[in-house]
Amino acid sequence: MSTIISFYAASDDAAAALGPGDDALEYGNFDIFASLEEWEGLLLGSDLDAVAGAEDLGDEDGPVVLRLSAELTAALAGADAAALADLAERWLALRAADDEDIDPELAEEMLTEVAALARPGTPVYCEVA
Repeated sequence: MSTIISFYAASDDAAAALGPGDDALEYGNFDIFASLEEWEGLLLGSDLDAVAGAEDLGDEDGPVVLRLSAELTAALAGADAAALADLAERWLALRAADDEDIDPELAEEMLTEVAALARPGTPVYCEVA
């Protein structure tokens, strides 16, 4: 089974509920729930058990829709290339500890592209289908 994870920005939860547009970033087959918590903890220097994580906005009838926390969105928006490269390296180590193998170049590319979506005041979402 393949999982498609689409990242996109939307003005609010109602707009996000319409789903990702044509400009959404699409990736697949990694644990998005753990990853979003790991990104937040690693970027903010927080204990992984203490991060808020993404809010699940989906319902039982549709795909899972997650809103990245405001803290993670702000941290991604403020991260430079070196911080994102460091995040990718540390995130991959955590994923490898859970037997999840992600290509290092893809990880850094993904984080850079998701960070480019992050702007103050504009929530970032991901849909898992």
